[in-house]
Amino acid sequence: MSDIEVVLIDWAGTITVPMGEMVRLAAEHLQFSDEDLGKAMAGLLSYFGDEDSILHKAERGEVPDSDLLAWMEEQAPGAGRLFATDEPSFLNAPDRPEMIELLWWLQDIDVAVMLATNNFVSAQDMLADRYLTSGLVHAIVNSALIGARKPEPEFWDIVLDAVEVEPHQVVLLDDNATNLESAAALGMRTIAVGEDASVAIAELKALLA
Repeated sequence: MSDIEVVLIDWAGTITVPMGEMVRLAAEHLQFSDEDLGKAMAGLLSYFGDEDSILHKAERGEVPDSDLLAWMEEQAPGAGRLFATDEPSFLNAPDRPEMIELLWWLQDIDVAVMLATNNFVSAQDMLADRYLTSGLVHAIVNSALIGARKPEPEFWDIVLDAVEVEPHQVVLLDDNATNLESAAALGMRTIAVGEDASVAIAELKALLA
């Protein structure tokens, strides 16, 4: 019998459609030209190379989301709408149906399910409406509300203190290898979610059997 007590699931690119699809759908909705999309995405590249970028600061709650949106508008007019929560956007991306089915399945077994996301303060209500109110998850750990982001050890420390279980009793599903590595370093189980989510779903179900 499995000793897993808590399932942590990343949001963007894991529960939602993969990152590339998120960008494509948002660009189509915003009717961005290739040039405008290129400018916006060039600005977002700092996300991957600079731990002190404004994106990371917003994800830690260190700067208001309004500053992030203003910065995005400087990259390309209209780019701030990539982070809209009331229309199709990069932030308000569609879910993978198979992941929603998994979340409902997890409600039928005796584990706690928590969304573990690097996100923004302004996204919290949208996330709560989509996953918490509906009962798909038991809690949401939003980096902007706890002051730490994945893969920082502080993020996992806060989660582990909250759930009060041993690291080996927690499994993380995430599409980011660095996040998985940092969680594994603390003794958590990890499962990578790729373009084909069915592989990760099967691995999780086998682990929980």
